[in-house]
Amino acid sequence: MSFRVLILAEEESCGQLLAGVSVLDRLVIVANEAGAGEVSVVCPGERPKLARAAALGMNPDWSKAPPKDCGEVLMVAGNLFITADDLRTVKQKGGRLIGPDGSLPCGVASEWRGNLEDSLPKLPRINAEGPTKVVKDGLMAAQAEDGLWDTLGRESDSVVDHYFNRPLGRPVSKLLLHTPVTPNAVSVAATVMGVAAAGCLTQGHPWWFLLGAVLLQLSAVIDCVDGDLARVLYRTTPLGEWLDFAGGQLVHLCLFAGLGVGLHHYHGGGTAAWLGLLAVVGGVLGLVFILREKM
Repeated sequence: MSFRVLILAEEESCGQLLAGVSVLDRLVIVANEAGAGEVSVVCPGERPKLARAAALGMNPDWSKAPPKDCGEVLMVAGNLFITADDLRTVKQKGGRLIGPDGSLPCGVASEWRGNLEDSLPKLPRINAEGPTKVVKDGLMAAQAEDGLWDTLGRESDSVVDHYFNRPLGRPVSKLLLHTPVTPNAVSVAATVMGVAAAGCLTQGHPWWFLLGAVLLQLSAVIDCVDGDLARVLYRTTPLGEWLDFAGGQLVHLCLFAGLGVGLHHYHGGGTAAWLGLLAVVGGVLGLVFILREKM
């Protein structure tokens, strides 16, 4: 489905930052993610820079005033924080978006009537499923950013990731937002930490086992940070996905081997080393099947 989106960037609050990216910049990206074939931005003042949208090759059309004959178009205020799913639903159902606090400046309009509110339809009312917020100041921007972080979990997250690892890594994600550290660098750091944990396990001493367990848990926490950074900054790339996947698989294989060697040393022999080897072989075979599916 391809449709037209007209963004009214008349408020200065369009430049408010949400996790390092302006509200307007996010809205242009979200419109493209929702399937918009044409995105136009109406900005009567100085044209703001949309760094992330430009980096992704998204270049909207600009104008000083709305076209008199705009035809059917999805109109939205430039200071509205919204998800791509809700924007797509509004277009499909052709109505007015409704949030927890009432009507939102977003809907499918057939003509321009002098201002956004008069141009938007009253019905049908479409309830927003994701977080939404009209950002007018710094406080509202902070509230919208909280809603943004809440959308960053993955469907594949385990219970431990959802309730422990991701919340524990969230302060780190927020800190790294304002640094040159890239999501790919975080992926590499998580992998190195996981392999180091496996190295500790090979020593076969209780204290080394404990240190290895701590490093493994830290690796799992950091592994949630790279995804958070990539999604909140719109920096997801095929290379990043492969680094995350390959790093996780490498850590798993090293852990199987490390446990086998470590338990062999701890017990002074036995079958632990062979069991570790079997686990590695099973992990490699599983990896082959996963790679076939991915390819």
